[in-house]
Amino acid sequence: MPEGAILILAAGNSSRLGRSKQLVEVADGLTLLNRTIQVAKQSELGEVYVVLGADYKKHSKSIESKVRLIENSNWSVGIGSSLKTGISQITSSQNQPDFIVASVCDQPYLETGNLLALYNEFKKGEKSIIASKYGVGFGVPVLFSGSVFDELLRLGDSEGALKFLKTNLERVAFVEFEKGNIDIDTPDDLLNHLSN
Repeated sequence: MPEGAILILAAGNSSRLGRSKQLVEVADGLTLLNRTIQVAKQSELGEVYVVLGADYKKHSKSIESKVRLIENSNWSVGIGSSLKTGISQITSSQNQPDFIVASVCDQPYLETGNLLALYNEFKKGEKSIIASKYGVGFGVPVLFSGSVFDELLRLGDSEGALKFLKTNLERVAFVEFEKGNIDIDTPDDLLNHLSN
């Protein structure tokens, strides 16, 4: 069985929400960040890494389960910086994973099945990148095979996974993630989610 890792990007300062989205409680008393970690760990796809930046101490103390923490002190330059920091840290270990699943912490409908669907598509061996497809778009969570790690490390600091996907569509397979387009970015997003 291929060995993987899951990388949760949670370094931002939630400027549009006006408070830490990482600490927002969404279900069963779980914060968005802890819920995402729980989903990742339940997938059993590999070690779970979390990139933190803004309010590092507060966010790291809020984590309720064992994960590998990565601090990105340059988080403010963009999500590409956090993605590269995470991949660099993961791939610097002796046991390099066969793939990394990159995720974010603000998709309240993310389930373990979504992550396993990426892995099951990857196992077919046809594509080196497996992305989530939702409604009108696509994006995270996304599985990157080891063959693209070096390319990801050359991303611009402000470029996230989406730009990389768009410029490499011939290498991408897609799996459906219903409600994957729903994330918590603004107070209205949170209100809409909590009222559903």
